[in-house]
Amino acid sequence: MEIKFDWFDNDPIPVPLIDDGSLHHELLSFLVARYYNPTLIRPNVKRLSGGTLRQVAYDLKAFLEALDHNNIFIADATYEQILSCVNNQLAGARPEVFNTRMTRLRDFYDFLNHKGISTKALFPAKDVQERHVNPDSDMFSHTRKSHTKKYLQDPSHKKTVEQRDYCGQVISMDCFFELYRRLEVIDPVYATMASVMMQTLLRVSDVCEMPLHSNTYNKYINVWPQHKLSGQDKIKYRLCTKGSKDITISIYSPTIELLYDDYLMPYHVKRKKLFKDKYLKRKNATLEFGNKRDINKRRIPDDVLWLTKDGTPVKPYMVEAAFRQAGMGVNPHMLRHTGATHTLWNYCEIQGIKPEERMASMFAEVLRQQLGHTSLETTLMYIRTIMRRKADAYMPFALPGNHKELTKNMKSGIEDSLSSFFKGTADQANKVMKAQQEEVIE
Repeated sequence: MEIKFDWFDNDPIPVPLIDDGSLHHELLSFLVARYYNPTLIRPNVKRLSGGTLRQVAYDLKAFLEALDHNNIFIADATYEQILSCVNNQLAGARPEVFNTRMTRLRDFYDFLNHKGISTKALFPAKDVQERHVNPDSDMFSHTRKSHTKKYLQDPSHKKTVEQRDYCGQVISMDCFFELYRRLEVIDPVYATMASVMMQTLLRVSDVCEMPLHSNTYNKYINVWPQHKLSGQDKIKYRLCTKGSKDITISIYSPTIELLYDDYLMPYHVKRKKLFKDKYLKRKNATLEFGNKRDINKRRIPDDVLWLTKDGTPVKPYMVEAAFRQAGMGVNPHMLRHTGATHTLWNYCEIQGIKPEERMASMFAEVLRQQLGHTSLETTLMYIRTIMRRKADAYMPFALPGNHKELTKNMKSGIEDSLSSFFKGTADQANKVMKAQQEEVIE
């Protein structure tokens, strides 16, 4: 048996069809409930996005096809058989991936039981557990009698190690320079986008939505020659990021210059002509990306910035594919963590501050503007990353990802030459902290 999905415009739910053309009723019913009324499964199940529903659908497709291959009916599958199937399919996968798959299968069988379908899949009951909560990340910790938090543990899940830092998600500058060189061979547009992601801390989908000059949120953005004449050290760029959150970040002059020199001036005009003359005439031409059927679908602006060699607008999956082709085991989101870690490190060096966990509330203000959101616990993870790596030789006091500094002496006077880059963020953080102190005095 093979399950195929039919997708209809503006509908996030795929219609699962078996290879003989008949409808897979159990899977369709579950997907409808999972998207529109998840509490039918369990009271605490939250609604998900259309993109995540797509992942759920394909996870269940793989599982159901495996059951059929082994001549096991859905209702006859035991918990042990389900566990064995997932172990075989996800051999070598991270525990988090395994746990996500098991949660989705538990949801599926709980839904079948709710519908009155008797199944043999007896998932183990969840246990109430307690874990310690770091009082430093809780501003109300002094009012609490206990620093523990109760949660439900799923016995079907594999144990995961608590992530206390981003060391596994932070690369060295040498590694980034090599990544840049490899991406440049594939297509210079991907190398430039990598530098922009590193220096702005934007997610790959946010970078893909950047316009050349204007979009829904920005009336006009100067390119480097115009920006240089303005005498300003940065521009304010507004965007709608993950979770439909409206934020404004700073894009500094070195990034604007890099964008112009490495991509706009040598490549953009020719690629824009190919975009208009060839790409827009294709039947499947679209500026939308991600899951088109989701309500909050994302879109490349009409004033398109990022274009490939043949004039195709760059979308997130294309960037991810280029990173995989580079063959370094680096994914685009790692540049967000890398840029944030190096920025915080540089800030501490320029300000003469020794990074310590007790200073998390101050550092949160440094990162919040660029990251769009930073909890104290997230900030603590960046601080721990620095504390673990502060002795590493590849933590230079330089603008993250500025490959033009590669041939320069990274040890002499670099703090002074780059301090202006961080001055805006540092001044903003100092103003916020000063205002908070004045409020306390009043």
